[in-house]
Amino acid sequence: MQRVKEVGPDRAAAEWIVRCGGAVNTLHSFTINSFAFFGFDKIDDTFDDYNVLIKRCAELDPRVPADNVKVTHIHAIEASVTGYGCRHFNNLQGIQEVRFVRCDNLHDFGLEYMAKAVGSHLGYLEIDGCRRITEFGLAHLEMCSGLKSLLLCNLKRVHGHDKVLQRLRNALPNTDINFPPS
Repeated sequence: MQRVKEVGPDRAAAEWIVRCGGAVNTLHSFTINSFAFFGFDKIDDTFDDYNVLIKRCAELDPRVPADNVKVTHIHAIEASVTGYGCRHFNNLQGIQEVRFVRCDNLHDFGLEYMAKAVGSHLGYLEIDGCRRITEFGLAHLEMCSGLKSLLLCNLKRVHGHDKVLQRLRNALPNTDINFPPS
């Protein structure tokens, strides 16, 4: 996690997800008199190319608050995201949406890392066709109290569909949960 110390959690997470074959949306932020503002003058873009991301971020100094960027959306579609890599969710304060679609290397404990780190403020989560996710991984989503919408589909290793769905609905009463049977 040396990279997090060098460039901050958002930029390190953006680099991680793009290196894994995913994409991120970022938003430039700045602080004046302890009030955070989000502007669109430096970087507010979608990145799916690592070299482009590095080139754009090279212009910014991560030690300067005025040069902060926030990751707002992570789209890991057929990306080589692993559970261990999900530690990059730590300290992502601006994250709004995460999509894991056909991420064959994503494990249950990746959902645990993510839920502990951003569950209180993540608004939308989609997990589709991730073959290593089980009912034990989905149980960690009960920590995602900030979710407004949860889409789960094509999760072939999840056993006890109805029981899992009921547990999630009980734990997340304010979340619109869509989990069709496989």
